Amino acid sequence: MSVKRSKEQSKQNYKKVKRDTKVTEKRDHLAQFKRAKKVVKVSTKTVNHSICIPTTVLDSCKNLEQITYTLYQIARSACIYNVAEIVILKAESETNKGESDRKNDKKQGAKIKFDDGNNTNNASTEYLEDSEKEDGKKRLSKPMLMASLLQFFITPPYLVNSVFKKDYMKYFTYAKQLPRIPSLPFMRFYQDNNGRYREGLAIRMSKPGERGKSKKSFDQTKYINIGKDKNLELKGQLVPINVRVTVDTIEQKVVSPEEAYGDFVGAKASFGYHVRVAKSFADLFTQSPFPQGYTQTVWINSGDFFFDETLKKNVKVQTQIPSIEKVIRPTEEEIELDPSKANPANLLAVFGKWDHVKKSFESCKEQFEGATGAFEFFDGELSLPGSTPQGQLRTEDACMIALTLLSTY
Repeated sequence: MSVKRSKEQSKQNYKKVKRDTKVTEKRDHLAQFKRAKKVVKVSTKTVNHSICIPTTVLDSCKNLEQITYTLYQIARSACIYNVAEIVILKAESETNKGESDRKNDKKQGAKIKFDDGNNTNNASTEYLEDSEKEDGKKRLSKPMLMASLLQFFITPPYLVNSVFKKDYMKYFTYAKQLPRIPSLPFMRFYQDNNGRYREGLAIRMSKPGERGKSKKSFDQTKYINIGKDKNLELKGQLVPINVRVTVDTIEQKVVSPEEAYGDFVGAKASFGYHVRVAKSFADLFTQSPFPQGYTQTVWINSGDFFFDETLKKNVKVQTQIPSIEKVIRPTEEEIELDPSKANPANLLAVFGKWDHVKKSFESCKEQFEGATGAFEFFDGELSLPGSTPQGQLRTEDACMIALTLLSTY
């Protein structure tokens, strides 16, 4: 028996030594590799920040409550640091996984849903990628669910019922229970202007005057719903119906968000931040709301809880994408010499696993003539500080840290 035990122990020791040797070799190889470092210099002193969140951010969420709070954290970070735009990138891996899961569930006769035993309305925690279930009832797709919740968080409470369809309300069950984000533009300046500027929704005229004899529907109005007992009547202005506007309640006119809230305005003069869905890597860049596009693009590795920097594929990525040491902005003297530097720069921060970014690029690489890989679109990787291993940080937490770094450089 002792001889047998001795052999087994020797075998285990041999395996351990062999395993440790491989780990040591990987570390030695990584030690020999020196990653390139880079300083990103933005073209102007003012920077518009955009963030890209993949749909895989919801992979670890088990129900609507967890989904809501995850997106709430992202929305709060975006408002605190005045993010101009949030882009939702549809991850190819999740699409393929969803298709295979639907096939398997169809064979088994099961329903795809987030199970929440405490919720009596099962529909509020169900959705499919194609927005349709076998029973014929429509459900929001993952990108649309994310976009709707992110938009909900920056919508004044008195406009929710007017802005969103009734079918959407079941998805806001938990969002309504969360506190309002205090850094929203209309809440930032409420004490300064005593609520002079408000967000409103243009509603159909109840007294169209002489045009009332016409059978045609009126596409313009002077009445704005601002959440008060009486609708605001504009003086000498007509605006399209069902359009969200910013109004001056004293002068009774529509004003630009910039006039009301200064720099706290999203892309396309949106309230808070602008939300859009990118179905592919190409859409991420070609559908930018900024006419001049993005001036810089950085990647933040997050949500990769099994990331191993010693793996060959990860070492390759690190050789292709330099590490960003800091972001430099032009000085006052440089701006005086070159007035064009006064125009804002547009920096895009892409979060998530590199595998998902790469697959998204591969699915549409024919649209980028001459491009050999997704790494060519990035100026570098923004490494996050802290004791958490690289990549093994939840995306919603990485948003707050990354935006803090970018705003303090």
